[in-house]
Amino acid sequence: MAGREVRGYRTVALPFNAPRSILDDGESYPLGERTLYGLPFDFGAERGDAALLRVGPEAVTIPLGRTFRWMAIAHALESPDLFEGAPAGEVRAHYTLVYEDGRRERLPIRLRFEIGPTPRLWSDRAIPLDWGQTPFLAVPDAQHRLMPRVHGRFDAAGARFVDIDDPQARSPYVLPYRFYLWPCRNPRPEARVAALEVRSLGPDVLIGALTTGDLDEDPLGRTVWRDVLIDLGPPAGPVGEDLSVEVDRGSATYVYRRAGDPGADPPAWGAPIEEEHRAYVRVTATPSARLTLRRGPAVLAACDWGALLATGRHSADGVTWRLPDAGRAWVRTVVRDSATGEPVPCRVHFRSADGVPYAPHGHHGHLNSDGNTWNLDIGGDVRLGAITFSYIDGVCEGWLPFGEVVVEVARGFEYEPLRATVTVGPDSAELDLTLTRVADLAAEGRYSGDTHVHFVSTLGAELEARGEDVRVANLLLSQWGHLFTGTEEFTGRPHTSADGRTHVFAGQENRSGMLGHLNLLGLRRPVMPWCTGGAEESELGGGLETTLSHWADECHEQGGTVVLAHFPVPDGEAAALLATDRLDAVEMIAYDPYNLAEYYRCLNAGYRVTLAGGTDKMTAEVPIGLVRTYAQVPQQEDFDYWAWCRAVRRGATFVTSGPLLWLRADGREPGREPHPPGGDSVRVEAEALSIFPIDRIEIVVNGCVAAGRTSPGPGRALEVAADVPVTEDSWIAARCFGPGAGVARHHDVWARPIMAHTSPVYLRTGAEYGRFDAGTIEHLLNLVEGSLAHIEERSRLLWPGRVRHRHGPDDHLDFLRAPFLAARGELLRRRARGA
Repeated sequence: MAGREVRGYRTVALPFNAPRSILDDGESYPLGERTLYGLPFDFGAERGDAALLRVGPEAVTIPLGRTFRWMAIAHALESPDLFEGAPAGEVRAHYTLVYEDGRRERLPIRLRFEIGPTPRLWSDRAIPLDWGQTPFLAVPDAQHRLMPRVHGRFDAAGARFVDIDDPQARSPYVLPYRFYLWPCRNPRPEARVAALEVRSLGPDVLIGALTTGDLDEDPLGRTVWRDVLIDLGPPAGPVGEDLSVEVDRGSATYVYRRAGDPGADPPAWGAPIEEEHRAYVRVTATPSARLTLRRGPAVLAACDWGALLATGRHSADGVTWRLPDAGRAWVRTVVRDSATGEPVPCRVHFRSADGVPYAPHGHHGHLNSDGNTWNLDIGGDVRLGAITFSYIDGVCEGWLPFGEVVVEVARGFEYEPLRATVTVGPDSAELDLTLTRVADLAAEGRYSGDTHVHFVSTLGAELEARGEDVRVANLLLSQWGHLFTGTEEFTGRPHTSADGRTHVFAGQENRSGMLGHLNLLGLRRPVMPWCTGGAEESELGGGLETTLSHWADECHEQGGTVVLAHFPVPDGEAAALLATDRLDAVEMIAYDPYNLAEYYRCLNAGYRVTLAGGTDKMTAEVPIGLVRTYAQVPQQEDFDYWAWCRAVRRGATFVTSGPLLWLRADGREPGREPHPPGGDSVRVEAEALSIFPIDRIEIVVNGCVAAGRTSPGPGRALEVAADVPVTEDSWIAARCFGPGAGVARHHDVWARPIMAHTSPVYLRTGAEYGRFDAGTIEHLLNLVEGSLAHIEERSRLLWPGRVRHRHGPDDHLDFLRAPFLAARGELLRRRARGA
């Protein structure tokens, strides 16, 4: 029989003589016509009794009657004696090419070189013994295939980052293959081969299929991947995650969007995810391979790999395929501080002139999907819109392509970010870059911190915080239904980097869907339960076990710091916490008009509320410290985690998503302690310095803008000063904004506005500070009443059996109601005094 022919390769009919049942789990092994590594193979008939060729010491002759350059044979040894001590390299069979001119070429078949034992189930072994012991010169008969890119089983989530579907990694163990494909070059390709003669020297040889090739190429390929650029015209549509490239005789990665020059000001802070018609894919293939571009199941275009290699470009069906220069160099990059000359932690991004990212080794060129991937930590990487960055400790190395390479580097808000174009060539081995500090707030005693980080490890948080020049990172444990995150990170003490500059503390975010969320910082021991009140914070159907007020009390008993998370929502128990003075700060994660108005309402009612900033980082698409708190530690105190927390409790803070902001009122800076004014007015000065464009700075007095300055165009520095009359107890704060009516936004997953805001300076005209706003007090009273109503009438309080709560044998409803009744009393007394 001539056999099937597929683009230069032809199958060979074998004299099958054995059933597939001699294989472990043989009934699951596919037979018939198959394509492996893009090559055709004909295994035995699906229902035939004889589906394999079993060869013992008696020679078996396989007729060929053809010329060929290569043959690929699917074979294995029946015995597992390799795993019983048989030495590798022993000749176990002879394959002899018999030419029609009478010449013979005998090919030795050696254990662990050309052949190996057929895999087994190894049900009695912890590790399958054939794993990692496949033949050196052959490949398994199971080709790598890409995992589904954006869907799949939950238990395959980790495997999805490997790209390939690896059946050998499954539990229970699944036999991934039965044979090994050994490609053999014919030593006399011009001579006609009459037959292949096979003889085993023991144990028996099992042969599943045989194919010959007429092409002058290694049928299994030897070439390392190279970039392929794809330009999609209007008929083909934009780049999306439904795009894929199939390679029949090779393999390809997922298709990724390319990154152009975002033209952003400043550089190195990402770019928006916009419609993109330029993509790239990495391909390794034999010259006879064919590339097929699909959108879902639909074919958009196809391209012959050999032709693309020859011309470098192919256009058809509205799609252009291009090959850039394949040259690359392994380059070591050092990023230095301009003042010290020493390597400085930072985040970096490299891309070719064609927009293809080249991440440092150990990092990812393309992180996540195209937005909002929750609960993901894959190491020291972050994505800002369309650009993925890698956190490094000042030094990295990896492949960079020949030609022009764009490099972007950033380190928080006190260094000028860098975008540079460097040229990489065959002699490139080292790249030195420099970051310049534009401000040094630590020299003034102002230290940055993020109050709200999730889903990273302690060491991951340290690396990212150092790269963003964040001195304090609060990694918060929490509960999400049946998912508890960060349990193993809790130690009850700060983790401090080797240089003593960066502190990571694993605290908690305790959460109740209706009542609110609290960040408990500096805990020496856990405050439980972490979440309560049922889904989605705690378990489905869970009861209300405690309140935020009780959590706050436990935190304060340990000397911890209580921060109301992402103020002003959820807005339930916040009123009770505020009224009973249980809050050390309120945290904003974005500064939009509603957030500010609610904050000002509390201040106008006479509550001295410190402002804190955090990211609520729940995805690798938000860097630690994108919103941060600068807290001023007094000069007489040494900086550490506890000093930073004390500064927050004192109210000596400003929060920022970029600009650095200073406020002085008659020389006094923000803090919770009210001061008497020096006269009928105070001199208020505010100054902003920013690596991001800003166009407005304002002084806010009792919720109203008392003075401001707007620049005619976006700038990097603004200041304003004014004499502010003081006729009543007052609070004064400063704020500044990125340009535009909508305020310029970051490229993180929540597109946060670029701005900064100080905590207030408080001024008292009498012995005690006091402000009153009747409307706010009524609002807070209503929130207290609403929370009580929820607890008494709607929350789950009916445990089906007898229970003893964590707080002891006290009446549970009385326990829950107590802080709200206390808050109601305080608010009524305040209302009476104010009236």
